[in-house]
Amino acid sequence: MKQQHCDRTACPVACALDILGDKWTLLIIRDLMFFDKHEYKDFLQAEEGISTNILSDRLKRLLEFSLIDVLVHPENATRKLYYLTQSGKELIYTLTHLVRWSSDHLQERVSIPEDQLEMLQNHPDLMISSTLTRLKRWESKHGL
Repeated sequence: MKQQHCDRTACPVACALDILGDKWTLLIIRDLMFFDKHEYKDFLQAEEGISTNILSDRLKRLLEFSLIDVLVHPENATRKLYYLTQSGKELIYTLTHLVRWSSDHLQERVSIPEDQLEMLQNHPDLMISSTLTRLKRWESKHGL
């Protein structure tokens, strides 16, 4: 098994990077948090183009570290629905800051819908609370 940062250091940034330190992991969390994606096939359809083996690996890692959990799809027992745990939902603050940073410093390269950008810049707490409320509604709908 590959040596992890936490095997060498107790630095909280280095240890967090053991879990979150690749682009795919945060994109899966983004899709769960902001784009209401919950199935394996949904993650495969993201425009970034994740491969099946990478997706399977990242989902296993997120499950192992309890950032996501899974339940049986109510319409088909062979399918799964992934959702963020409380620990995973707490990454909303990190992702919100990352999006703001990106908007401020990579303006030429990123695209954020105008209404979301306005809310992010002027009412980030409202954006966070409305996102968390939407996630809670999804959980209630699925008996969580």
